[in-house]
Amino acid sequence: MSNIWEQLLHPPNDYRTIPFWSWNDKLEIAELERQIEEMHKAGIGGFFMHARGGLQTPYMGEAWMDAIRACIKKGKELGMSPWLYDENGWPSGFADGQVPAKGAAFQQKKLLCEQAPFQSAAQHTIAYYEQTENGYRLLGDEDAEKAQLRLYYEINPYYLDALSEQAVGAFIEAAYDAYWERFGEEFGDVIKGFFTDEPQFARGQLPWSFELEAAFRSANGYELKDVLPALFLQIEGSAQARYDYWACVTAMFTKAYAKQIGDWCQSKGWSFTGHVVDEQALQIQVTSVGDPMAFYAHLHMPGCDWLGRFIGDEPIVPKQVGSVAHQLGKKQTITESFGCSGWDISFADLKRIGEWQFVHGITMICQHLQSYSLKGLRKRDYPPSLFFQQPWWEDYKGFNDYFARLSMLLSEGIRQVEVLLLHPIRSAWTLQRGEDRSDIPRFHTAFAQLSRWMCQAFIEHDYGSESIMEGHGHVKDGQFIIGEASYRVVVLPPSVTMSRTTLTLLKQFVQQGGRMIACAPYPQLVEGVLDSELAELLLQANKPEWSSAAMVDAITSVSAPSIRMTDERGVTIAADTVNVQTLELEGSRLYYVVNSGEEHYAQVDIELLHKGNVSMIDLTSGDTEYLDQIATADGIRLQLPLHPGQSYMLRLKPSTGQRPIEIGQSSHKSESQSTETTILSSHWDVVSLTPNSLTLDTCRLRVEDGEWSELQPVIRIQEQLLAWGRSVDIELDFPFYVGWETGYNRDLFVVMESPELFAIEVNGRKVSSESCGTWRDGSFHKVDIRGNVQRGENHIRLNRHFYNSPETYQAIENAKKFESEGNKLTFDTEIESIYLLGEFGVESQSGYIYGERNAVQTEGSFVLTEIPQVVHASELVQQGLPFFAGTFRLRQHILVNCNDGAGARWFFPEPPQAAVAKLWMNGHEVRTFLWEPYEADIRRWLVDGENVIEMELTNSCRNLLGPHHHVHGEIYKVGPSSFTNTPGWTDKGIPQGVSMYVDRYTFVRFGLPVPPRIVVSII
Repeated sequence: MSNIWEQLLHPPNDYRTIPFWSWNDKLEIAELERQIEEMHKAGIGGFFMHARGGLQTPYMGEAWMDAIRACIKKGKELGMSPWLYDENGWPSGFADGQVPAKGAAFQQKKLLCEQAPFQSAAQHTIAYYEQTENGYRLLGDEDAEKAQLRLYYEINPYYLDALSEQAVGAFIEAAYDAYWERFGEEFGDVIKGFFTDEPQFARGQLPWSFELEAAFRSANGYELKDVLPALFLQIEGSAQARYDYWACVTAMFTKAYAKQIGDWCQSKGWSFTGHVVDEQALQIQVTSVGDPMAFYAHLHMPGCDWLGRFIGDEPIVPKQVGSVAHQLGKKQTITESFGCSGWDISFADLKRIGEWQFVHGITMICQHLQSYSLKGLRKRDYPPSLFFQQPWWEDYKGFNDYFARLSMLLSEGIRQVEVLLLHPIRSAWTLQRGEDRSDIPRFHTAFAQLSRWMCQAFIEHDYGSESIMEGHGHVKDGQFIIGEASYRVVVLPPSVTMSRTTLTLLKQFVQQGGRMIACAPYPQLVEGVLDSELAELLLQANKPEWSSAAMVDAITSVSAPSIRMTDERGVTIAADTVNVQTLELEGSRLYYVVNSGEEHYAQVDIELLHKGNVSMIDLTSGDTEYLDQIATADGIRLQLPLHPGQSYMLRLKPSTGQRPIEIGQSSHKSESQSTETTILSSHWDVVSLTPNSLTLDTCRLRVEDGEWSELQPVIRIQEQLLAWGRSVDIELDFPFYVGWETGYNRDLFVVMESPELFAIEVNGRKVSSESCGTWRDGSFHKVDIRGNVQRGENHIRLNRHFYNSPETYQAIENAKKFESEGNKLTFDTEIESIYLLGEFGVESQSGYIYGERNAVQTEGSFVLTEIPQVVHASELVQQGLPFFAGTFRLRQHILVNCNDGAGARWFFPEPPQAAVAKLWMNGHEVRTFLWEPYEADIRRWLVDGENVIEMELTNSCRNLLGPHHHVHGEIYKVGPSSFTNTPGWTDKGIPQGVSMYVDRYTFVRFGLPVPPRIVVSII
């Protein structure tokens, strides 16, 4: 790539974010095209067209294909990249049921073991065994009555056999070939490729396949049936049997799924991207995918996912992906991120989570999720929707531009890594005993700890997959080489076994003078068998004690980091959340420094251990700023603050004869400056706000002229009505309360989904069901109810027919059996909360308390009131805005003393509790604040005397859409179940018998927690 530095202002589309675009309702081509235009305006580079629950257009039917075609054309017109997603829901592979429908050979199977007396049916028996002094002896069918052990399989009819080339071939035919036949010839150079999502051969169990025995015999030279008991029981030969079994299973999965699809995409000129399931820990990798890095090797853009509003304690997930890309010359890697993080995730959160992954090897973001519609269950589909429904949407381009610049630099740069940490997944294979994985976590913990110690010491390192090393590893000139990457140091984590190939490479490496470091417990087995050659090799290893200091000393004596950092006290920074990536790019060395944590470092001494001149690339603007610096004996030293969630991209160019500017020489560092601080008032005048809202999420229910229920959560009504098992007529009664006099004809709407299907009454008077526009989402329709409300208690009554087809009821039952069915579930009728929208404030009758994670909680009930004219900006939720989702503009006048030539800066002592904060001074827009640093140079706008300050605060859909009633309050991992009383996989730590749904409401804070400051520097 040429002229990369000139392209920083406007980075090319190839590096721009590619979100999951959830196709989850009836697809209208005009609306699809409108949404693509919205993405384009927001700086998004492409889209994955992703079928999800709620889809009303038949998947892969004619209307579906028409929608795909229209979006490809629109993407081409705007220079965006259309990507295909290969499944209806997830996990990928079942082709919306077409593959498992072909019969047992195509269906997922799990291997099970049963001790006599046998309870389960015998039709899926693989083998019977009799216990002997030497273990278990395989019996013939004629001796089955002697059996003390039975091995058999069970079938999952909803997913494919991912070990079978035949089954995966059927998936390719149903999904990949179908798209190629439709669009390949016409749009082959426009479509970028396919995303595959969470393929797996099992989860927590042992896989079986009708093709497994032949593959095992071919790979190992003996019969799998002879050793099947060793997979479940601790007997002689268990380690070898388990090693050989998991090696075979992993190879089958990798070849059948990753390689077969990767080769198909390669043959068509398309890219293959995506990620597998259960990437984060050894103990779950074994029984899901065998070796995730082996799978990544066949993806053109390997990826991972990272769900929830937090970063990891250990870097394993992104670093596995980044290591494979570095070794096999794959320019880009991708993360499916931000799903489950909840509606209130801020730009600062998005940036922090993204950069934590980028510094560990990721280069591209796939945002989870952009929802075509928020109708019904769709609004709870692992939120948030990072799309036009959010109040902050108009400011999203700043985020996408930032990550485009970052992606371009990291994708084009060459990582500087000299240390290899072997990945111990094969040791985990030998420790998996049936479904018991309890012996594995200690090895995962040790592996993760080693990686953390190296990250803390800025020792850049890759992981080494033995599966990849078997095809791409060799040793030359004392360098351990995997593909395009070479290493001077190899670290063996605590482990049990390694492959014969790895042993051979390590012997060559040590013989040529390479440094091998081994950590106890040391491996004793080669491919599951004791081996004296390995013991001899380990005699030549450096074996430091188990401590950070000892490990770092052992590594840095050969390969020292190229950066040092100390805090303002002179203490070396060594934290999980402060990380560095170093790259070479077009003759420059880049240092990407990231603080993913909460700690604020007022001043960091950064020493770059290379000679040259240093500038900083501002990824927010694309500008480059020359930095104050001083030459040292080893390189360059500079001083910078490091705020929480802040990062720097430092560019070191080789010396050109220009002497670096010494710290302290520039005028703004002069010690003769004095400062005067003006603290703004906490009280602000209200200038304007977008329409306010009140979520009505409780109502009374009546079915077929029966008795009215008590007031109950709307979220529970759908399940009650489905339990009838047939169509019914229903009435819903939503009470609300008004505290103003109703003579003033103010705007007031009820917002609801599908109003045309309801008969609507307000206080007994019929109201037209006609929509008078939408709000937030195309399915949220406004119905005008002004003039129909009264002071005090009011009622909105809705009448409709509740219907779901027999096919829907069957789909609901199927969804209980396997996740693939639940992830594409769609209802015919959905009962949802409604909203009031208009010119009002909302007051709680019971007051508020603060909770964890910026929560504001109240018992309700709520009354519509007047909008306040003056507010205390520290917390706006309690001042009429508990359910508000929009923009609030504030103003105040301040007096400031400043003279010509004086410097002036704006500071937020604490970050605004808003997704976006915009500052105006004296009618001029100064800056939009999305993340740290929350400060700005304001000298050009500040005047001596009175100044008019305006702030515009924009929040998210969190306080509108919830979850409002989770027992844990504000949560950072949110799924569909988080809105209900039934815990799901995202709802951890709910004690048995404790109700997850509580009547109390939880909101998140909105406002300026501490008044801003203006600091004037006078010379």
